[in-house]
Amino acid sequence: MKFEVIKIFVLAFCLFVFSFCKKEEITTALQNGLVANIELNGNAFDVTNNVSGVIYGAQPFNNRQGEPQQSMYFTRSDSAYIDFGDAPQFSFPNNIFSICCWILVSDTLSPSAILSKRNATGPFEYSIDNHVYRSSFNFDNWIANGNTTVYGVDPLNAVVQFEIGVWQQVSFVADGNVLKVYVNGNFTGSVDSIKAGNNFSDTDASFQIGVGGGYGRYYHFDGAIDDILIYNRVLTQEEIELIASL
Repeated sequence: MKFEVIKIFVLAFCLFVFSFCKKEEITTALQNGLVANIELNGNAFDVTNNVSGVIYGAQPFNNRQGEPQQSMYFTRSDSAYIDFGDAPQFSFPNNIFSICCWILVSDTLSPSAILSKRNATGPFEYSIDNHVYRSSFNFDNWIANGNTTVYGVDPLNAVVQFEIGVWQQVSFVADGNVLKVYVNGNFTGSVDSIKAGNNFSDTDASFQIGVGGGYGRYYHFDGAIDDILIYNRVLTQEEIELIASL
């Protein structure tokens, strides 16, 4: 009996060590291709590029663990947002990227955008917004002049269904052929295929958090946003699950 207990303990310890080592390996891998790490820990600092965005009205807020001032809250009534200006790391002319973030949506009274790199009247690149279906966000993406989309046809199929007042981790992953959506680490089955011959442009549109330009107006987010990670490569399912667990 004692031998069996010791064997179980040793097995459990080995599994723990293996799991820890595997997580460390994946965490290290998560640095590969990382072009922006905006933690939003009560500020607008991009750790990867050592720069800060300009904060307009957004305020520090509790994060998903309930820790105070470790995310940023955006209110539509204050037209709150964060502006990083134009930067090449936020453009993906090869149509390959991964964008991950945590969101807590307060309401669906008006269209809103989590983040974007497009102006209301152009130039256009992309915006994660819910201007089509208020209960879901999609990756609204257009070529620079706004004539047509890069992935899919508006309204897009790759959408994030969200709950009001609940922290959720969302990821959009594009491999140059298809755009996939993950929520809390799980693939939703939502896919948009690339339109042959169409590519994103590298425009001078500002990268902004908490707002997105669309159709002559701006869509302001109402709620909290945290831990934005942007990659210039395709994340694996395992990596997305790890990000969602952190």
